[in-house]
Amino acid sequence: MELIKIHERLSHIEDFKEKNKVAKEALKSELENNDEYMAAQEEMKTLSERLKRLKGEIWAQAETQKLAADIKDNKEELDTLEEILSTELMEYYKENETTEIEDVDGEKRQFKLVAKLLPKKKKYEDRDADGRYASKIDPEVAPGI
Repeated sequence: MELIKIHERLSHIEDFKEKNKVAKEALKSELENNDEYMAAQEEMKTLSERLKRLKGEIWAQAETQKLAADIKDNKEELDTLEEILSTELMEYYKENETTEIEDVDGEKRQFKLVAKLLPKKKKYEDRDADGRYASKIDPEVAPGI
């Protein structure tokens, strides 16, 4: 693939993003100029505040806090396992040149390989291997890490 085709595609993508930005601003303006919409928006704000208050009361309960902690722990474990699986599937693809595996039940499962272009707004050094911004830890605040 020629690099010029990639450059052209990037240019088209940026053009469409700019067109969408202008259209979204025009749509927002139309909504803000509609009295009925703005009245409904104000009602929604009042209900949102009530909902937020009620949610806070529920989250303050000890049982809810335990459930939230369990979910957080499970999510961290899932993220780790999914990252390991992704690496293993990449290695499997390199060795076998196929995107299909048989699971423990004997069923055929497909997987896909994904490549993403990182945004150009920030330096790449600030990102992890998946392109997410890495959290910076101050060594004085967290010694031994």
